[in-house]
Amino acid sequence: MYFQSVESAHDPNLDYVFKLYTSAFPVQERRDWPQLLGMIGNTSEMDLKLILVGDQIIGFVILWHLQGWDYIEHFAVDPQQRGKRYGEQVMQILLKGNRLILEVEPPETTDAVRRIRFYEKLGLCCLGVPYQQPCYREPEKEYRLILMSNYPHESPDVYLQIIEEIKRKVYGR
Repeated sequence: MYFQSVESAHDPNLDYVFKLYTSAFPVQERRDWPQLLGMIGNTSEMDLKLILVGDQIIGFVILWHLQGWDYIEHFAVDPQQRGKRYGEQVMQILLKGNRLILEVEPPETTDAVRRIRFYEKLGLCCLGVPYQQPCYREPEKEYRLILMSNYPHESPDVYLQIIEEIKRKVYGR
């Protein structure tokens, strides 16, 4: 398994990413596709990586390299490849030597509980700081989410700083 960064909005593999992106994430949790394409190669902090096994693309991850942290904005494995522990392998690679932070839905559905448990098994913890994800499409709307990290023992001020950076750089707020 390895990663391949997408360097251009004309990369032919983006057709695959588009299909998985739009099927894996509800509309309120994703950017407009033209906006995402416009960021590729033009935003130094954002990195869209294809996940490959051999020569087959099995998913993608969108990472933001922020001050001292890597923020996972989107991570999806092809439904036909699920259950093969690829998601776990991807996360183990991303966790090596990195301070990760990501958002999850509150544990109000079976899928949300499953997702939280998946990340907890990998060593991430739910952070006790309140967090509202800005809506990509409606700037006045926000969604209550939970932040998880493999560095759960920082002071609340550290998390508040990274939240401000996420909102500013990732969401443009």
